[in-house]
Amino acid sequence: MKRALFSGILAVLFTAGVLAQAKPNFAGTWTLDLDKSVMAGGGGRQGGMGQQPLTITVDGPKMSISRTMGQSGNTVTTVYMLDGTESKNQQMGRQGGEPVTITYVSKWEGSVLVTTITNPRGTSTEKRWIEADGTMVVEQTRTGPNGTPVTAKLVYKKS
Repeated sequence: MKRALFSGILAVLFTAGVLAQAKPNFAGTWTLDLDKSVMAGGGGRQGGMGQQPLTITVDGPKMSISRTMGQSGNTVTTVYMLDGTESKNQQMGRQGGEPVTITYVSKWEGSVLVTTITNPRGTSTEKRWIEADGTMVVEQTRTGPNGTPVTAKLVYKKS
């Protein structure tokens, strides 16, 4: 009897652990929650950031994030490959300069999508997950001007 009860408890714990590691589906429309987010450098609200929602679609191993940028109203889409293969995305250069290619490589660490982003200015890391309350957290870490890590924690709520 005790052995059966113990086995049952172990089975429940194992199943809970496996479910906790399930890969979340980020698909949907998300709006930045400025009150819960911490911008890079510890600043609060930044010029218009978060006023436009972002839309995430997932199609097999491909995740696309689309957002409308600034007053121009241009839609920019970034593609992530969820199977660890490289994805190259074009982004406008600084101050209207030539477009630059940015490389994204994503891998799963349990239920967290970890992406290494490489661009001409350096490499950064992005971690993305869904909290128990349904919010999506995106933690971005890059190297600051003095060589120390700078992290932003962006919290999104589903629209």
